[in-house]
Amino acid sequence: MTNQESPPPQLGTSSPMLSYFCVYNPSLSSSEENTKDQILYYTSKKAEPIDVKMKHVGLAQALVNFTSTFPTSQPTQNVHSQKHRMVFLQPEPGFWMHMCIELGILRKQIKDSKGKEKLVTEYLDSQLNNKALEAVLKIGYEQFKLLNGTFSSILNGQEGEPNRQRARALTHAIEELFSEWIWKWDFDRLDIMCFNAVFNGVPVQAVQRSNYLRTNELDEYIRKRFDQLVSHVFVLDGSDGSLIYRSPSLLITDVRSLRKYAIRRVEKQVNAEKRKTSIDLAFAKKDSSKVSGLKSITKTLSNTHFLSYFSSGSKSTESVASTTPTSNSQDSTQNSLPLPSNTPTASSSIQSSLETEINQGMFLTGLVESTAIGMNGEERLVTKADLVRVYLSSTEEGQEDQGDDKLTEYYLIIYKHKSNLIWNFLLPVSAESEDLISDPLFYRDLQKYMTEKNLEQLTTTLMEDIETMQEKSFHLGKHYKCFFYDNTTLNMKSTMTSSLKKPSVQITNDMLLQLLEVKEDFEKAPSVTSEVFTRSTSNYWIAGHRVYHTALSSKYNNEQDYTEMYLIAAKKDTSLAEVEETLDKMTSNLSEIMHIE
Repeated sequence: MTNQESPPPQLGTSSPMLSYFCVYNPSLSSSEENTKDQILYYTSKKAEPIDVKMKHVGLAQALVNFTSTFPTSQPTQNVHSQKHRMVFLQPEPGFWMHMCIELGILRKQIKDSKGKEKLVTEYLDSQLNNKALEAVLKIGYEQFKLLNGTFSSILNGQEGEPNRQRARALTHAIEELFSEWIWKWDFDRLDIMCFNAVFNGVPVQAVQRSNYLRTNELDEYIRKRFDQLVSHVFVLDGSDGSLIYRSPSLLITDVRSLRKYAIRRVEKQVNAEKRKTSIDLAFAKKDSSKVSGLKSITKTLSNTHFLSYFSSGSKSTESVASTTPTSNSQDSTQNSLPLPSNTPTASSSIQSSLETEINQGMFLTGLVESTAIGMNGEERLVTKADLVRVYLSSTEEGQEDQGDDKLTEYYLIIYKHKSNLIWNFLLPVSAESEDLISDPLFYRDLQKYMTEKNLEQLTTTLMEDIETMQEKSFHLGKHYKCFFYDNTTLNMKSTMTSSLKKPSVQITNDMLLQLLEVKEDFEKAPSVTSEVFTRSTSNYWIAGHRVYHTALSSKYNNEQDYTEMYLIAAKKDTSLAEVEETLDKMTSNLSEIMHIE
């Protein structure tokens, strides 16, 4: 029997990947016997026994405690080793989020002094940016807090004391969000981490002032129509997720987290449409005799028929909840609502015109409609309750600010208009709100009322504004890319991302790493550093300029009221003078570029 040698390691570069991630609270273990109780959640690339998990968490605690002993020092946020990068975040007192990343590896063959080839392994520590990795954890906590509230509110409850049942509830909530999402992290995509996490702003789509005021007027009409139960409204451009409008009472920091969630829901709906269309096409090809029916078979849900269950009984509509065993009712009460047993119908003589006039989009949350396959293979429209609760710092209209630690719970209703504008409605959690959104008539009445208030005309003018602004987008030349970020309004503008397969300037990870280093220079000496210029070995320039605004407000001091501009010049023979001139041009046009009407 011959011994089989293991294959040699593959040459080339491997990407960094997550080794493990955990959330823990040391105060939950009072003795060595229950040390494992402090681990609220743990996931790893491969299955690990409890003693290995405890070893990792123990090392994390030791590193944090050690660095905390130094005077004027914050607890460590990252630790570098030969093969790994460890990242720490304390989002709330006592709670720690920690992840360990395996560094990317470069394997290559080189010749030694005797001319013999040997394998060299290099761990690519410089490919990872600390600030970007910390920002990934911050985004994870931001989304958890949006959908569940704070860690401490779940663990302590109204009594203010933790117990095993609430600890299990917190573990379940953390697992529900992170178990799938965390393994989708791509540490090679520094562009996503940079713009979506590090800066974490809200790109704003500028529109004409008159159209913005008309949108605000419609917002106020909707509140009055539904007895002030709709507290806040915000509107997104579905094509790029930019913010078109938000209620004055809705904090921009809340919009920042809400926007990410709304975009994910829209993407989920679009992907579902594509899957359904693909399946329908596959079935249609199998039976060529039914080609004539292909048009109806492959109809997508984009402009679907949420209101069609007000029609006569040619299509059955039923609640998914009615097919769910009663034993699961306790688990589903938070995310479901009872549906009326009898659905009112409209007469056939007026139904067609009613649907054409009113049904101009679809609801992605609340009472939503989807297609189900019956026992005999027939398609049926099924109505289900997809109730989303969110926790925001924004208070209800007319209420006093509760402070940073207090959150208000809302229902989030997402409505995708046929124009691809995404209307989002926030209703405070209450018995009245539950009664309203559990009634199918609410969704019909909301669409009808918006139509009566000239939604179509408003939509047309908004879309014209968007198209006009895109034509007037800021261009510095094909060899320059720029990025703007306002720290107070969270507004972002960028030409660094492109949908083209071969853009004129390919933004690389090396460019973004240097851009983040420029930002770190600003933060190390904010009162001293206002401009930074750097040039790479690849002959491209990166410049940054931080502009402090003179206007002061009660909320922000001058140190926090600034706009940052970043410029990448990729042309090899670009001079420093040309870069300075272009940066001056960006600065002089700052008010026009970042202005929000």
